[in-house]
Amino acid sequence: MTKPFIALDWGTTSFRAYHVDTDGTVLESRADAEGILAVKDGGFDAVLEKHISDWDKSVPIIASGMITSRQGWVECPYVDCPAAAEDLAKSIRTHKTSTGRTLHFITGLHYHSPTIEHDVLRGEETQVFGALASGATHFITPGTHSKWISVSGGQIVNFATYMTGESFALFRNHSILGRLMKDGPHDAAAFSKGVSRATQTPADILHTLFSVRSLGLFNAITPECLASYLSGLLIGCEIASAVKHHQCRETYLVLGSPSLAANYVAALKLIGLNVQTGDPLCAIQGQRLIAQHAGII
Repeated sequence: MTKPFIALDWGTTSFRAYHVDTDGTVLESRADAEGILAVKDGGFDAVLEKHISDWDKSVPIIASGMITSRQGWVECPYVDCPAAAEDLAKSIRTHKTSTGRTLHFITGLHYHSPTIEHDVLRGEETQVFGALASGATHFITPGTHSKWISVSGGQIVNFATYMTGESFALFRNHSILGRLMKDGPHDAAAFSKGVSRATQTPADILHTLFSVRSLGLFNAITPECLASYLSGLLIGCEIASAVKHHQCRETYLVLGSPSLAANYVAALKLIGLNVQTGDPLCAIQGQRLIAQHAGII
C-alpha cells in the first residue's frame, strides 16, 4: 500500500506544502510567498520547519520545483529528454534535515532545443506526469516562465519556454508602459483585443507593445484596462509562436492556477484552438507517481 507523504512545491516566488494521504487525497495544505529567492543564507531547513513544524517528521517529503536548482536547497542535475517518470525516479536525491526529516528531491528536465540550443524546466514535469491519465499529449503550464510540453509514449519528448509572466511584470512595473495604468479587475474585452493584435502580427511585438502606451494616451483603453490589454498582447504572442512550432491538431491541456489558466483558455479559444483545463493540483499526483517508481512511498 502506498504510504502518506508530504508534497513540497517550492518555486522561485512561492512555497506550497501538502500533507497527502495514502490514496493521494490532500489532508492539509500550507502556502506562503516565501519562494527560494526569499530564503536568506541558505536557511531552507528553518523556513521549512516554520511552515510544517506540526506535521509528522517520519513522513517522507517529495520535493520538486526550483528548490532543486542552483539557487535552491540541493542542486540536482537535469535529466535529458525524452524522459519518463521512471527516469526521474532513478535520479532522485535524498537529504536529511537537522530536524530529522527526509527529503527526496525530484530534478528537472533538459531539452536540446532546435531554436535556443538548451531549454530547461523544474517542477512542470511533475504536473505533466500527474496529468497523463487525461490522455492529453500537449500541455501548457502558464506562469512566470510558461512551458509548452509534448508527450509521447508516456515520455516528455520536447518543450519550449516563454518568459511571458516575467515580461508582464517587467513591463507593468518597471517600464513606461505601466505609467498610465491603474489597478482594476481583469477586463476580458481589453485582453481579447491584445490577443487578437498579437496573433495577427506576432513578429511585430516590439512595435505593438508601444500600443499599450499610445492607446492609453488617446483614451482608447482606460487606465484600469491597460494591464489586461498588455497581458493579452504577451500571451497572444506566446501562443502564436508556440502553435507555429508545435503544430498541434489535438487538444491542449492547461495546467495552472484557475485564474491564470482561464486567460490561456480564453486566448486559445479566441483563435479557434481546442483547449481544456486540468487539475491545478496535478503536480501532487506526479510526485506520487515518481515516488512510487522510486519505492519511496
